[in-house]
Amino acid sequence: MNPAKSIALSMLFLLVAGSFCPILAVSEQRQAYDKMVEEATKEADEYLQEKQEEMKASEAAAQTQEDAALQKRVQAESQRINAEMDKVRGRGIGYGFSQGMKDNLLQQYQDQLDRLNSDPEAYFEGQ
Repeated sequence: MNPAKSIALSMLFLLVAGSFCPILAVSEQRQAYDKMVEEATKEADEYLQEKQEEMKASEAAAQTQEDAALQKRVQAESQRINAEMDKVRGRGIGYGFSQGMKDNLLQQYQDQLDRLNSDPEAYFEGQ
């Protein structure tokens, strides 16, 4: 083979081989970038899930506190209504206060107590 042809072929081979190296480098960079994006996405998803769990836990704690406060309020109101009913029961019948009035007041207090026990939130909204 002619030395000029050999040199030309060698240079052509080196040129072609050199042009593949940047393609391989770009491919490796792309893979590294894709891996980095995948890891970042995974970390972001984990962070969001963690925050959602924290929010659920804080909402559950807040709901528990609200329920305890409502229960305390219901108990206090129930005691107040029962005390009023006891006052009416102990009240004597006379010129300005008949048995019908007494029964009517007791029924009103009993209705309040029933509403309080059946739906405390609606009861306190009405006040």
